[in-house]
Parts: sequence; C-alpha cells; structure tokens
Amino acid sequence: MQLPRLSTEAAHPRAHRDFVEHRVTAVGFGLTAGGYLLYCEGLPLPVLVPESHVDLGLTSTEPLNPSIYPDRDTALTDMAASASSSGHARYAYYRGAGGALIVPTLFSPATTPRVARLMLEVREHLGETVQSELKVMLLTLTGTRVLQGVFSRVVRMDSGPALRPSARKEALGGEAPTSRTPVTRAAAPASDTASASAVPAPTTATSAPAPSRGLVQALAGNNPTPPVAPSSRLPQDVASSPKVPRLRKPNRPIGPSPSQNAQLQVDIEYLDTIGATNIRVNQQQITARNAQRVGVNRPDLQFDYNGRRYHVEYDTPASSRGPGHQSRTTSNDPNAEIILLIVP
Repeated sequence: MQLPRLSTEAAHPRAHRDFVEHRVTAVGFGLTAGGYLLYCEGLPLPVLVPESHVDLGLTSTEPLNPSIYPDRDTALTDMAASASSSGHARYAYYRGAGGALIVPTLFSPATTPRVARLMLEVREHLGETVQSELKVMLLTLTGTRVLQGVFSRVVRMDSGPALRPSARKEALGGEAPTSRTPVTRAAAPASDTASASAVPAPTTATSAPAPSRGLVQALAGNNPTPPVAPSSRLPQDVASSPKVPRLRKPNRPIGPSPSQNAQLQVDIEYLDTIGATNIRVNQQQITARNAQRVGVNRPDLQFDYNGRRYHVEYDTPASSRGPGHQSRTTSNDPNAEIILLIVP
C-alpha cells in the first residue's frame, strides 16, 4: 500500500491560517548564517529561511497545484517531474517549521509579497547602518536542527487583524559539545519553555551591547568550552562549610578591567530576561538550587538555568588562568557547566 504524498487540507493554501504570510510578525536578515529570520505568531523560535529559498526579483510565477505537500523535498520532486507548459517559474506549497507553517518552495514578491517586501526592507536597513549584533537561535524550516547566528536588523510586519496563535511548540535540537576528556554528566531536564526563552524577543535592533556569544551558545546546548574531568579537590574547598553564603548585589566588579565588568552586567541583564535564577557575582561556589557551598573559590558569575548550575569565567586573551579555574570548579561540582569567555 502506498501512502498519499500530499494533503488537500485547504483548497487555497494562501487562505489557510497557517500560511506564512498570515503568521509572520517580523523579519530579520543574517550577517553570518546566510538567510532570513521569520518571527511568527505561535512559534517560540524564529524560523531560518536560507537565501537559496528566496528570489526577491521574481514577480511572475505559477503554483504547481493547490495541494500542500508534507515537506519540501516531496514538493520539489513533484515539481521536477512535472514540466511547465507556460514556461513560467513554478512553486509548490508544503508544511515547514516542523509542520507549523504552510510555505512556498520559493519566497518571492510573487509568492509571499508581504514577506518579500520586508526582506528587501531589512536588507536596505542593514546597508544603511551597522547596528549592534543580536544573537539568536535559529530553527530551520524543517524543524529538525537548531543553528546559531548573528543578526543585526529586524523589521516588524505592519499591524493587522489579530490572528489565532498556533498551539504548536517547536522542539529544540542541537548536539552536545565535543569533550577533550570523556566526562559523564547528569542530563539537564528537558524543557521546551526554558530553552525557547533563550531566544531574544523580536524587537528592532538598538545600540545596546549584546550578551557574550559563548554564553548564548552554552545555554543553547552548544557550549564552546569543552568539559574536563574532575580531579582531586583542594583541601580548603573540602573543608569549606556547606552553608550557603548570603546573596550579594550582582553589580559588584570581578576585576580591574572596565570592559569585563561592563560585559558581565550585559550578560546578567540577558540572564534576567531568559529566566535564570540564583545569580551570583564573585562569590564562593555553590551548587544548583542553593543546595550547598562546595568551595571557597569565587567564579566570576554563577547562576541556575533549566535545572543546571552554570559558572562563567571572564579572562583576557593573554590570560592562562581559565583552564585552572575550570578544573577547580568542575572538581567541586562535576554536574556544573563551565563557560570560559575571553573579553579583552
């Protein structure tokens, strides 16, 4: 028995509430990932549209048929097998972003005029001025992979009638960081809501500093700092009282470097927006959920996020203290995640 390859769930895909034109609220253009960001109602993550799926000069085309294919590959296969008699460019509709959206195989002024207009506008804005970088996580149209990129401009869709948001929640993916030394760690609890909150809201870019890229990557499940195996704890850490010290104000400095202290405060502000808790600056090491003190060492920054304790160290390019800090912190709490950042 051969299963059907396409769906006829709507006579006119453009009229369906899931058609991308009805769901997009803002568009961004990527500086490094080579594509456009579509922020859509009902989706916690922006959707990445590769530039190869866009032709902003195409103003005349025709649909292959009014059916909605289950995925892009199936749509392209049928398009290749059916030649156009008119000679016009053709496209088909399919379910993208993990099935949450109905999208054409090609974004253009002919297939998605509102989205195409914003794509053109956001590129023009990018060419006019260089704004601060907005770090985000990206979800491919197939909903199967999370990327990281840097985006500088977001343009909102014109306001219109309120639409019913989709209840669909896209699942996050991503690979674990490659380890220098095999390390067994307790798995962090899965949480779509907590993971999705790591994505900044779709707002227009400003001149405000961006959070540290390594921090954003680590919270997305791709820590650029490879983990190390725990070793013997220092006597002073073993002898430390398990009583958790009182929380001190997070605006304290971590060293004499103005740039590092400034970046620290930007990162703290970012952590506040994504729901991180138990944020401590330059205080003795504790475990997740204030369980206990495990060392008299003082990580520059530590916090709880998505059920795991994170420790961050800020170093200069010439500093070699980072690996030592990482080894000691890991030995005190093997379940913690360590992030080493370089800030000149």
